[in-house]
Amino acid sequence: MSPAEFDRFATSYDQELAKSLAITGEDRSFYAQGRIDWTAQCVAQLRSQVRRVLDYGCGDGANAPLLAAKFKADHVLGVDVSSASITVARQSNQGAGVYFLCSDEWTPDGTMDLAFTNGVFHHITPGERRECLAAIRRALRPGGLFAFWENNPWNPGTRYVMSQCAFDEDAVTISPREAHKILSEAGFKLLRTDSLFYFPRQLRWLRLAERWLRGLPFGGQYQVFCQNPPG
Repeated sequence: MSPAEFDRFATSYDQELAKSLAITGEDRSFYAQGRIDWTAQCVAQLRSQVRRVLDYGCGDGANAPLLAAKFKADHVLGVDVSSASITVARQSNQGAGVYFLCSDEWTPDGTMDLAFTNGVFHHITPGERRECLAAIRRALRPGGLFAFWENNPWNPGTRYVMSQCAFDEDAVTISPREAHKILSEAGFKLLRTDSLFYFPRQLRWLRLAERWLRGLPFGGQYQVFCQNPPG
């Protein structure tokens, strides 16, 4: 989807997403916090310090305050191709240490401790993904971490949710296997892959079992956790 097309959804993104997620019984904040909590667990296991965070493809900026709070970060930078979305993000998130830039205003500077992206790369054409991953890698310090979250096309529930979402009409989904390939080719060191969000709210009593299912590639979303190699 082009920047102009995303501009069209800048003020209605939340409502469009809520409509498509309704079948799961959960709202956007449930999934957003779940992703960030899991990323934080992965970071904690490495005892890595995170003070500067890049939210790549930040959209309306809803993740930025969650990332700032979870990591107690000094600096969270949201970057997006949609200028209208950046305007919404700036208006909605005015906390200290949270900043937003359009992609064409942003220069990766190699200082970020963590890059985070969620459901962004299925909107990027396959031919442009390598360039975007290279920019993320340039943004990270040596040894910096990258949480790559994507919708899982191997999950039928995810495919249905995406089919109901107006801004996913042109999405080109990425399987975990494909994600491993493009991330490795971009020079990232793959550390672990986990699947989350197996069960809708109607089956929430089964969620305790998810801890044993995370290694199977069938959850609604997956995270490939990787690193910009040190040195």
